Amino acid sequence: MKWLLQNVRRRAAFALRNPRYATHAILRELIQADEKFLAKITGALPGQIRGYLSEPISTPAFAALLRTAESKFRSSSVESADLFAKKILVQYAAVRALAPQCVVETGVANGVSSSYLLLALHKNGSGRLHSIGLDDPAFLPPGAKPGWLVPDWLRDSWQLHIGDARQILPSLLSRLVTVDVFIHDSLHTYEHVSWELETAYSAVPSRGLLICDDALWNNAFNDFARKFAEPSAGVLRGVGFLRKTRFSDS
Repeated sequence: MKWLLQNVRRRAAFALRNPRYATHAILRELIQADEKFLAKITGALPGQIRGYLSEPISTPAFAALLRTAESKFRSSSVESADLFAKKILVQYAAVRALAPQCVVETGVANGVSSSYLLLALHKNGSGRLHSIGLDDPAFLPPGAKPGWLVPDWLRDSWQLHIGDARQILPSLLSRLVTVDVFIHDSLHTYEHVSWELETAYSAVPSRGLLICDDALWNNAFNDFARKFAEPSAGVLRGVGFLRKTRFSDS
């Protein structure tokens, strides 16, 4: 439990440095704002969403994976996505609620988000994740490969595609035909975010979900939602969620 106490201390220290943010976060927890948002966009009940949000840390094998990864990151001085970030948990909960058969994500690095998504599919009992990412050693511990964090017991439902999303994504989408959930988490420039979302939009069926990590870095996600006149869109914990409602491809 030492690693968990250390994580609590770090979050407490962050709250002391950012009291306004911490107060807002506590309020969101009290009124279950995250749960209500995800329930509305997925069709699940808020109580179900709350259960999903607590699953990863309550899964012994996955909790052990996070402990090991945290230790490796600390010893190698490599920056990584927060292993316990709420922005990852809300994506996990959305995948649990929708029970998609096909998920495509861009951006892999160490495989933190990929591991969470694969755990969601594992608990759903079906579904496959296609991940597109660059083999860039700048974001990896020495000698590690993209997605190294994903454990063997989750890899049967995973296909990793190494390369530039601009080269891989169009052909991958054409082969898959239908993508129930698309997740952007690669290059966060306005132009690239817009390109990925618009490229994936036609492959996502009505009632499917498009997710944009770090959606507040620029206006690409909001402009995309307006361009396609999609009312079921919003940003939660810095992550953009858009539930597709239109049947047309444009």
